[in-house]
Amino acid sequence: MLNVALDTHLDTFHLAVDFQVEQGKTLVLLGESGAGKSTVLRLLAGLLYPEKGHISLDGVVYFDSEQRTAITPQQRPFGYVFQDYVLFPHLTVFENVAFGLRAQRVARHIVQQRVMEALEQVHMADLAQRRPAQLSGGQQQRVAIARALVLQPELLLLDEPLAALDVQTRREVRQELRRLLTETGITTVLVTHHYLEALLFGERILVLDHGRVIQQGDQYALREYPRSSYIAELVGVNFFRGHITRYEANALCIVQLNDGKQPVEVVAVLRERGQSNGTPSPGDEAFVVVDPRSITLYLAPPESSARNAFYGEIIHILPSRTAANGDSSVRVSIMLNDAAPPITAEITGASASRLDLQEGKMVYATFKATEASAYT
Repeated sequence: MLNVALDTHLDTFHLAVDFQVEQGKTLVLLGESGAGKSTVLRLLAGLLYPEKGHISLDGVVYFDSEQRTAITPQQRPFGYVFQDYVLFPHLTVFENVAFGLRAQRVARHIVQQRVMEALEQVHMADLAQRRPAQLSGGQQQRVAIARALVLQPELLLLDEPLAALDVQTRREVRQELRRLLTETGITTVLVTHHYLEALLFGERILVLDHGRVIQQGDQYALREYPRSSYIAELVGVNFFRGHITRYEANALCIVQLNDGKQPVEVVAVLRERGQSNGTPSPGDEAFVVVDPRSITLYLAPPESSARNAFYGEIIHILPSRTAANGDSSVRVSIMLNDAAPPITAEITGASASRLDLQEGKMVYATFKATEASAYT
């Protein structure tokens, strides 16, 4: 088990995180640039030391501010794969992978054996005598991983391991890296800002924002219960934050999104999930998510039974996707008022053409209460 508690300042940036990773599992640190993800890795590796905190792996303490324990980076059995790989250009693939073992003065015949085993793991044994400049980006990434694995680490730290690859290569290497992590069974902390990679690699996902953990959980929790606009955008749903004002029958609640002069209210189904015990009370903070595909647009006041009907200005129209049958869809963002966040609808390209939608046009957006999920 990896146990981590970190609290430190880097100039004006304050990082404070606390998490655990089960042995042999992968934790993904997800967040935008500047969230503090790579800083966490550097603190784990010992390249930086926090002002306060604790780092231990399987009962061995590598940092503890109270006990004044601070094990140096070279003494930590951790493998680190940097975002830009940091391969030595003048050394061959074999020599790059062997570098750490030779620095530890490991016997030559053991170096030979372990390096070739590591290269076999990443399917690079036949390119052992090439230099980095002779390799593709995907091949260089494999060498960087082999260099970390050859040290037989107890913890693997991966900093945006696929970021430097083109789309096609990233797709290929992604599956291979997942296979490696499964086969080796090494406890891993992986940093990414790609939601798909977080879903693919992370048994558990920790979302960072400005040095703080804003959400953590498994894939289901992030997808069904986002707690920030950042996660909701990655998942692809509308996200609103407000306060419960009252309840209705059939588990319906009314959530007011803002307290300004133009309050916006959403009627939603309260889901059985909460951080507090029992049913939330009026005045409690609540989150609401709505699938963009559940929203219907009209040019005139709609004759609809939908409980949620809003009027606003189109501020953005973006192509969304094209189905296998050739049908296209667009995402239309509508500003309700200055105090509420915009709402996004996903409609077919044919509907957008029929309505002659354009930025600046006023439209009605509706969705049923049963299509909106509220939770605390």
